[in-house]
Amino acid sequence: MTNPLYIRKMVEISGLFLLSVFIGIIILALKTGLGCGLANLRKIEVVYIAFVYLILSIMFSYLVDVIPLDITLNILALGVTMHLIIALGLIYFGIHTKKEWLSHRKDISRKTFLWLSIPCPMCLIATFLACLALSKLTTINNLWIGIFVGVMFFLSIFSFSFVISSVSNALRIKNPSVLGNVMLLFGLFYLLSILIIPAYIQTQNVLIPNMTINMRDVIHSSIIMSSFVILGFVIDAYKRRGGR
Repeated sequence: MTNPLYIRKMVEISGLFLLSVFIGIIILALKTGLGCGLANLRKIEVVYIAFVYLILSIMFSYLVDVIPLDITLNILALGVTMHLIIALGLIYFGIHTKKEWLSHRKDISRKTFLWLSIPCPMCLIATFLACLALSKLTTINNLWIGIFVGVMFFLSIFSFSFVISSVSNALRIKNPSVLGNVMLLFGLFYLLSILIIPAYIQTQNVLIPNMTINMRDVIHSSIIMSSFVILGFVIDAYKRRGGR
């Protein structure tokens, strides 16, 4: 007979893992929403960006039973190089976006925001792992899992984009300079992730059902990243109002 305490423990771990998947989707949607909300985009263009994530989620849900987990981890390892390229791109174009606006009042955000909003290797792997986790921990059909994850991305990206655009307009800080600051912050975060990913891969000899997730660390990390973004908004608004 199966130990009831063991069953309860597995249910708790599964619940925490699913919660971490949802938090991961929201964080990635927030990143994309920041790029779309701070750039000079129309609503229909934001819908196009969100629709890309919806299609990718459905594609990945189909690949869950096709691509073994070992291959996924190998792809994750190869993604470190792409992370470096994207990190440097975010930093360079973040500075360039900010400089062009402050020096020449030239808005290039419609092009440079793509470094922040278009799916990066981290987004692609996280989307695949979200579909994989839901497939292993639930009995839902993979196609419906893909639709569910995709709809979550779609609604979250559009909502974050609308809220960020509205708030930044209300505070009169919606300009390419703020977008440049956000791109710089995420560029530095991507550089940090290059150190984290190899350490993550080395721990994969532990089976997924036995892993534990420190939700306190996840929440603290989210709060810290959000604080940096808010601080960038406040500093930029202070400078624009004559506090130089």
